[in-house]
Amino acid sequence: ESKDYNGVLNNLIRGDYISKYNNKKISIPIKEILIIKNILNYKINSLEMLNKRDKICIISSTKSYKAIGDKVQKLLDNYKLEYEKKILDKYKSDIYTGDKLAKFTQKYNIIICIGSGSLIDLCKYSANKNNKKLLIFCSSLSAAATTSTVSLTLNGLKTSVKSKIPESIIVDLENLRKTPMKLIRSSLGDVLCRSTCQVDWLISNILRNTSYDETPFELQYEDERNLLKNSKLLKNGDIDLLASLSRMTLLNGIAAIIIGSTHAGSMGEHMISHYIDMFMGKNHPKTLHGEQVGVATIKMSEIQNYFINKDTPFQFKKLKINKDHFFKKFPKNLASSFYKSYNKKKLDTDEINYINTKLINEWKNINWKLKKYATKTNLIKESLKNINAYTSNTDLKISNDFYNLALENSFLTRDRFSFLDIMNYTNTFNYFKIN
Repeated sequence: ESKDYNGVLNNLIRGDYISKYNNKKISIPIKEILIIKNILNYKINSLEMLNKRDKICIISSTKSYKAIGDKVQKLLDNYKLEYEKKILDKYKSDIYTGDKLAKFTQKYNIIICIGSGSLIDLCKYSANKNNKKLLIFCSSLSAAATTSTVSLTLNGLKTSVKSKIPESIIVDLENLRKTPMKLIRSSLGDVLCRSTCQVDWLISNILRNTSYDETPFELQYEDERNLLKNSKLLKNGDIDLLASLSRMTLLNGIAAIIIGSTHAGSMGEHMISHYIDMFMGKNHPKTLHGEQVGVATIKMSEIQNYFINKDTPFQFKKLKINKDHFFKKFPKNLASSFYKSYNKKKLDTDEINYINTKLINEWKNINWKLKKYATKTNLIKESLKNINAYTSNTDLKISNDFYNLALENSFLTRDRFSFLDIMNYTNTFNYFKIN
């Protein structure tokens, strides 16, 4: 295979990427990332280093195994490796399942995960618990592969838990071509939140002096432009564009390694999606994470652009939010923890005055900075429409009433400051309400 689909990922693995934003050398602790046409025609270093003495366990789900299991097995046979396998039929994305998996894999020293999303999360959690080596073959695209934390449920609350960063992540593009279009749409929805995350994080930095780093975004601009412009080609399994989507998905997760938090990949749009997951209960339409994020990104982009495109600066009013407010809106077991985290970003009168003055004095400059990184809402929408991806809450089969609740209240669930907070501080929710 001569064509290199890894692009900038190679620089990150070698540790010779220099950030345009802060001139720092960036490296990541992943030894090998391969985005290749076909895993059977390629030398895979992490497998070359294994031998007969290694106790290997393949972990996969029924669906993922069906997608690429045979191919991976053939590959391991080519390397003359012995392995056992555990195929999970039904599993929950929670700590309890992670602990059970950790117990099962204790006797192995290498875990090979064939999967995506929540299965990768479970493998990373259990590999970390027992400190085992982890290799991942992606059955479909998932930013989960590269992150240093995973999101698992504990007592009904989504929690972020430390996890193992894999030695090796491998994407087979020919296999990706056969992935159901639903998963490709979901992947696109997930990565297109680059602009809304950046604008949210940047406004928090400008108004509240929170940390900010452009590096994880600059790594994604080129692939994003390509995907916004040419997404149609994903329909016919265009290998180059699938490689773009793969890179951007993995970079989305790598962002968290670079900056030590998930601010570059999870802001207002993810809060809306998490709200849906936490509170729809039995009425949840079983839509995929990326499908929800895509729709929420369109909405966040609309909110951001509304404020950014004003000639005059917006101004904050004091919010009357107290503890009772949380107990009225949320179940008892969550209300206190939400209240606690919300208080970390709550603005007092002095801070509001400071922000309002800053907005008035520096609006031209702030406005210019934000415009530089915002994407026009219709570009995001068209890119998703090109491959028949969901673009509205009705597509997701979520009622206007519930979606409006998510829009109005999700800012209360997390200490991240975003344009959802701005919508509340400026009392403009009714303007964005879906009728």
